[in-house]
Formats: sequence, structure tokens, C-alpha cells
Amino acid sequence: MPVRIQMQQPFNFKVVPVDDENASVPVSVAGQTMVDVQNILTDVGTSMVRQELRLQNPVPKELVRRFDLSMASSSGRDVDTVAEGDDTLMLDALNGLVRELDLANMADTRDPPGNHREALALRKLYSDILALADHLEGYSLMYGTGDELKKFRLTRRDSLREVAEDASASFSGAVIGSIRHDPVRKNRWLISNGRDCVPVTFASNISTTDIPLFAEAGPIIASGTIVTDEDGQVKEVRAVIGCYSFPTVKFHRIITAERDILLLNPVEATPGYNQKKDAWTLDCEALGISVSKPSWDECVIAFHEYFVFLWETYAENDGELEGEEAEIREFLRSMALP
Repeated sequence: MPVRIQMQQPFNFKVVPVDDENASVPVSVAGQTMVDVQNILTDVGTSMVRQELRLQNPVPKELVRRFDLSMASSSGRDVDTVAEGDDTLMLDALNGLVRELDLANMADTRDPPGNHREALALRKLYSDILALADHLEGYSLMYGTGDELKKFRLTRRDSLREVAEDASASFSGAVIGSIRHDPVRKNRWLISNGRDCVPVTFASNISTTDIPLFAEAGPIIASGTIVTDEDGQVKEVRAVIGCYSFPTVKFHRIITAERDILLLNPVEATPGYNQKKDAWTLDCEALGISVSKPSWDECVIAFHEYFVFLWETYAENDGELEGEEAEIREFLRSMALP
């Protein structure tokens, strides 16, 4: 049963029996294959969003749903599937899905994950790729764009299984947060992103006199050993070897639940943390954006929503604008891809 995902260039998935590619395929097999494909697509897309937005906690469901496929029509033995909303994010995720299936067919050449989020994402991705392979027993999956289809072989089954079954709970990595005293335990420090507030300890290279300075610095990136629980949530940061403030954050892609905007020139925001209000802030003076939220993730999402509001109000407005409004439109359009 061929399945086409209708985009600028169709993505095709076809399940065939191993011994006879022209024989029929049970609906249960074809349906499970598309469920597995959807799971892998969601894994790839979610990782993209987390990386683009630098989210510290699970990606909100409304953003995850950007990668949901839906049935459009069925004609004969072909089934058409479509993506809802703007296409560019889904297109990149589908290309990422094809790339992951290609990598699974090759020798293990992937670089090791650079942080705990990447490691945990790979664990989930590889589990879903292995599930796809197990559900295809007796059948083959042909996939690709247009008429150029490749066969899914899973050459790297052992290396994928090793990662998928890894139960490690500590990783080298970094988190965004603010350092603060534990109000209950006098000699303990915490790091918080507004949603999670977990213990943090420092390596021997960090002087005890520097730690209060980190607390005064506002938003910082703490690099060390990240300890997670069974759900992958950070529960402790150990042996921190460095805390670094970051004066700006750059977003090369604006993403909301409804759309995404690729930028030729990134939008820059200044992060902040208001201790008295226990609030995170992101400001872009050039665009007049200023958002304040209880957590880092909420603040980033609100910043992107505000940017889309300005984009739709000014950049996509071909009417008569004067003064500051005209300047905002010109600035926004200068950031866009041609």
C-alpha cells in the first residue's frame, strides 16, 4: 500500500512483502508502519523545535502537533497524507526523517550526542526506529521522495539497540537557569529555569567566592553533569565546571503552534531575570518586543508569538505605513529570506 505525504515534493512510503513485492499487504501492517513513521517524524520534529527554541523542558503539545499527519484521501491502493499548517517546518522534519532512515542503513558514523537532551532524544528516536523494523518482519519499507525509493534495511540494529536500551541517568551537558540559595538548606545552591528548581553542586575549579557572583549574574548556562529521572527530567546538576552569562540569544527560525518563519538574519533578544518578581524576560529593543514570564520556556514561546504578531501586522502588510511603523516593516522584511 503506497502512502504519499503531499508536500512541495511528495514523500513516498511503500510496504511490500519480502518475497513478492506485487503481493497485497494487510491493512494492519501498513497502518502500523505509518504509526511508526509518525512516531519517528515526531521525534525528529520535536528535537528540531527544542534546538531552535533552546527549550529546557518538554516541548509543549501544541508545538509537537505541528508534526501530526492526517489522512486526506484514498484512491485505489494509494493513500494521500497531508500536513496541517505551514509547510516549511514539516518539510524539514520529513527530510530529517528520511535522513535518519538513511543513517540507520549505513555504518555507524554519527557523532556522539553533545548534551543530555540530544542523548535522551536519540534514545527515543532509536527505540522508534527499532519498533518500525520489528513491525516490518516479513515485509520491506520502501521510502524516499518522488519516484526515487530506497529500502529500509537497518544495518545498524546493534548500535541503535545499545543506545535505545541505555539506562544511564547522568550525562555531560548544560542547562539554562538562574543560581539561587536553597531557602531551607543554608549551604546548598539551586538552579532554576522557572519550572524546575534542582540542586546544583560545583567542581573543585569553581571558587566558593564565585558562586554568589553567578547568582547575581541573572540567566546563565551551567555546564557539568546533568542527572535525570526515569522520565528524562533534570533532577540535579553536579560538578559544574563553568557558569556563563549570555548577553544575547539569536533565533534563526520563529516557531509557533500555527506557523514558522525562516530568517535570513536572526532576531536577537536580550535575556534577563528579575529576582524580585521571579520572572524571566526577553527583550528586542529594535522591534519593541518585551516579554516577561514565570519560566524560561514560557518566555521564549511568548517572544516567538509576539514576533509573529509583528510579522503579520507589519511585514505582511502592503498598505500605507508611516514613521515608526514603516521602519518596523522595513526592519522585519530585511530579516526575511528572499
